[in-house]
Amino acid sequence: MLTMKPRILIGIILLLTGVMSNACTVADHKVHNARERIKILHINDVHSHLESGSIDLKIAGIDTACEVGGMGRVAAMIADLRERNDNTLVLHAGDAVQGTYYYTLFNGEADARVMNAIGFDAMTIGNHEFDDGDEWLAGFIERLDAPVISANIDVADGNILKGRFSPYVIKRVAGKDIGIVGITIAAKTKASSQPSDAVTFHDEAASLRAAVDALKALGIGRIVVLSHYGYRNAIALAGQVGDIDVIVDGDSHTLLGDFSMYGLRTDGAYPTMASNADGDAVCIVQAWEYSKVLGELDVTFAGDVVDHCSGTPHLILGDTFMRENTGGQADAVKGADLSALQAMIAQDRKLDVVAGDAAVAEIIAGYAEKMGALANTVIGKAGEDLLHGRVPGQIEDGVALQRGSDIAPLVAQAFYEQDPNADISIQNAGGVRISLRAGDMTYDTAYTLLPFSNTLFEIRMYGTEIRQVLEDAIENIAQGGSTGSFPYCYALKFDVDATKAYGGRVSNLEVRDRSTGTYSDLGDDTMYVVVTNDYTAAGRDGYDTFATVQERRGKGTDTYLDYAMSFVNHVRSLTAAGKPLVKLPAADHCIKSYIPTTATGDNL
Repeated sequence: MLTMKPRILIGIILLLTGVMSNACTVADHKVHNARERIKILHINDVHSHLESGSIDLKIAGIDTACEVGGMGRVAAMIADLRERNDNTLVLHAGDAVQGTYYYTLFNGEADARVMNAIGFDAMTIGNHEFDDGDEWLAGFIERLDAPVISANIDVADGNILKGRFSPYVIKRVAGKDIGIVGITIAAKTKASSQPSDAVTFHDEAASLRAAVDALKALGIGRIVVLSHYGYRNAIALAGQVGDIDVIVDGDSHTLLGDFSMYGLRTDGAYPTMASNADGDAVCIVQAWEYSKVLGELDVTFAGDVVDHCSGTPHLILGDTFMRENTGGQADAVKGADLSALQAMIAQDRKLDVVAGDAAVAEIIAGYAEKMGALANTVIGKAGEDLLHGRVPGQIEDGVALQRGSDIAPLVAQAFYEQDPNADISIQNAGGVRISLRAGDMTYDTAYTLLPFSNTLFEIRMYGTEIRQVLEDAIENIAQGGSTGSFPYCYALKFDVDATKAYGGRVSNLEVRDRSTGTYSDLGDDTMYVVVTNDYTAAGRDGYDTFATVQERRGKGTDTYLDYAMSFVNHVRSLTAAGKPLVKLPAADHCIKSYIPTTATGDNL
């Protein structure tokens, strides 16, 4: 059970007197009846991260590795706050699934059981809820106890989703009805997920207006928007629609509040204040990602208008902390250092050390046990040995890999196949960890091959910029960086001459047309969508141009598709078609030719 810290008790006392340190007062100061105040607890973009993860924080200026999140801890904190506050809503802003083994192996069953144990009042549909099509989403909704809502999705008669969700739900809180309206990001869901042609996505703002009008016709004046739309979109949406009071959002994985002293970048205040089309206040919140944060928003109404809102984004931590010792090894923080660290955490309302809810922890542990056995489930076959050398010319098992890795281009192909928007896929050699032997491949094989917590990330780039990022990656090796930066691609092939200077090593670039499979010259002034992993997308491992392009034209799009599961899905699709995983034909391998730095075959 969660232990309430003294600082939280003080916060509750201050809340009851109407005084909060980060409160936003949006009307004349007045005494409010307690029945006019509601509390909203919310999460978003869990993506099947049922277990805790890890996070590096600067605590007292010292790099500290901490256990973070986990739905058991989220459940404990929600239960504690619910028990202490009568007028509470618990909301989920979408993308509950898709991102870990728990989804891949249990198809949403584990996620639904955990959500039901917590007891949400409503969930909106996120774009990733459509990743496996209408039938899967219908089954997931059927498993959930909570009402599922979206006002801008229509379903044709006869489709399995018909009647499974509604535009809004009405909840009675603090003595008055509150309308909760769902909104789902339209263009992104249509382009990147798998809804059928029987599903229609309408304009978000127009659909919200229609739902608000319907609620007003029922005499309901307090309206919460539960959107999976993205933080910046939500701010813009607020000003386009009247009569809305709160937007609880998801999709952009946005961390709000001030966490700068811990080394975390945030995008705005918690809550962020905006005005609706009537000029009245709207409180906008989001709770980061992967069950790391539970948002706690307090809203006080004057009639049906927001008078005052305040809140805390709770970063949920475990009780084990690691720091580097003088020998460079990670050690658990103990003794006086641990006491000092705990005291510092206790002074900040935004940091919470939480013990997990026993019942929810038991549910997760049951699936974790099954997962251990299922890790050895066969997903397909490698039809031949698929060797991995980071740089062309390396010798692996006595075989000289003249074009470099066999398996890395296949990983890039998997990314390309999983992302229908992509024109080109680029994967760094270091992100691929092993060779694959001919024979059965299991889930464990895939996660050993691709062990990092990376996601697929889209960047729009001109042909000249694509050439440049390849040059960057190879130059990183020439300057003494890791050979792991060597680029492997799919739907893009080129010659590499390592004897040339930076800027002249990559030549004769050709891009594959997705519809015809034919190659043509990469257009210098043509814009392409490149899919890579989020690690290199940030400019790491020498991929500098990925970062500079986004600085110039705006951040790319994180699909939040796990890179290992993208490979799993690719292998499973081959298996379903009766095919093994084999080397790409020479005509499709990204390295057309490679000239090493010396005549003896030495590489960069």
